[in-house]
Amino acid sequence: MHGDSSAPAFPDVMAVLRQRTAEAHTRLENALELLSPDLSVSRYRDVLMRMHGFYDALEPRLDERLTGAGSPLPDWPSRRKVPLLRHDLRLLGVDEAALATLPRPRVPAVGDVAAAMGVLYVFEGATLGGRFIVRHVVTTAVPPAATTFFGSYGDEVGRRWSQARHAIRAWTAGEAARVESCAVTAAALFGALEAEFAR
Repeated sequence: MHGDSSAPAFPDVMAVLRQRTAEAHTRLENALELLSPDLSVSRYRDVLMRMHGFYDALEPRLDERLTGAGSPLPDWPSRRKVPLLRHDLRLLGVDEAALATLPRPRVPAVGDVAAAMGVLYVFEGATLGGRFIVRHVVTTAVPPAATTFFGSYGDEVGRRWSQARHAIRAWTAGEAARVESCAVTAAALFGALEAEFAR
């Protein structure tokens, strides 16, 4: 009989992340109102402008943690969303000079790679819901060409989400401190987004 046979299985980081963020995630989806039958161009533009603030603040921090040799997610640079947000906003009449004048949102610190994985969980997870948002938005007055952010990966969304999940699991496997840093950061980011869109 092996000595560790009775040891409890280490909790799956993805289950921890879901449990710690589920309620805030649901509240955020409701606050965004992107699936409203009355979605207007102005509301859609406002959502993208606010989202831009979060991605613009956090993607450079992910660059610091996830770029280069030893990155747990080597294709991170191809996942950046700020260029897509700026593309969509330009089509909606918002240029980069206007974006630069907006107040910066309060975002969680990204002090280590595990925290970066917490941000990644939120950002990459959003690509799954983005598919449903695109399907709805194209039935409204919003120009279909202004959906590159929410439709970022196209038919590759499932594969790329699977890769992100694998990277998060591999980095945190068996490391309680890493799981906690990842979960705390993801929950903090959902909280910050919820606070922003509740205004």
